[in-house]
Amino acid sequence: MLKFIIVGVMGVLGFILLFSQELKLNLSQKKALNKVLGDINKAPDFTLKTMHDSVYTLSELEDKVVLINFWATWCGPCRMEIPEFNEMHNKYHEQGFVILGISVSDNKKQLKNFAKSFAVDYPLLYGGTREMNKIMKDYGGVYAVPSSFLVGKNGSIVWSYPGAILKNYDPQTFATLLYEIEKELKVESADPVEE
Repeated sequence: MLKFIIVGVMGVLGFILLFSQELKLNLSQKKALNKVLGDINKAPDFTLKTMHDSVYTLSELEDKVVLINFWATWCGPCRMEIPEFNEMHNKYHEQGFVILGISVSDNKKQLKNFAKSFAVDYPLLYGGTREMNKIMKDYGGVYAVPSSFLVGKNGSIVWSYPGAILKNYDPQTFATLLYEIEKELKVESADPVEE
């Protein structure tokens, strides 16, 4: 019994000593820590082309709110999202909102053929197989389409959803996305890190 008491007292003393020490960081350590913690939710950068040969690089859309939508022309729920996304694009684009429809499996010709039948008001992007696999992996492993990620003005992922975002099918998810878009559009540009 005495052994248990001694071990218990030693454990409590060790715990007190461990957590009573104040963590002191110098300025360079604080900056490094802020950089690492700030990058945790940072949206992975990519550069892709549109079917009209424009080039989009995510990091160049700084101070914009960006909805990244992984989709494919053969995906029924993806097609159903397009009118909803057109509506969002037309409502918020002038305020700094951008939608990027990233096709996970289509090439330029397939996207052009698709656009002849479906009106899409926002850019449709594509890339090679290796490139797309890397981007999907970078976004946590996009295994199903549609999948969407909302990137705030500071470049961090602020909301994501694995599935179709349809106003009439799931009004709660649709309303949540609109709320997040409006909230991010109101955010002022990020201030530099204080020293």
